[in-house]
Amino acid sequence: MVNRSGYAPPQKRRPPKTSRREMTDVEKAMIIAFFYCLRNITLVAQIIGRPWTTIKSFLARACERQSLDNIPRPGRPSLLSQRQRRTLIRAAKSNRKMTRSDFRDRYAPGASLSTGNKKNPGVSVLP
Repeated sequence: MVNRSGYAPPQKRRPPKTSRREMTDVEKAMIIAFFYCLRNITLVAQIIGRPWTTIKSFLARACERQSLDNIPRPGRPSLLSQRQRRTLIRAAKSNRKMTRSDFRDRYAPGASLSTGNKKNPGVSVLP
């Protein structure tokens, strides 16, 4: 929202739905290297900044699987990237008179018309 002076306050970011986040490849490599050198899970956990149970379970998984890769998750992958979703929402809010098919052809050529409705439930792009 813009006030009279033209200043728009920065928008607040939503907190994540969960505090869990996937470990990066760098974190995984650091855990392996520190554990190889120190041989102490508690010290590794303090250095990395993760709970010791996370470190312990990661090391057990890495030994069991002989790989640092995560198991693929179930479910269909998203058709649109986060950037495409943001672009669709902005465009739908600014171009109210555009038809759905024109809108799709211009902003999301690979998506179906129903995808546009699912991604923008509060924004109608019908003329």
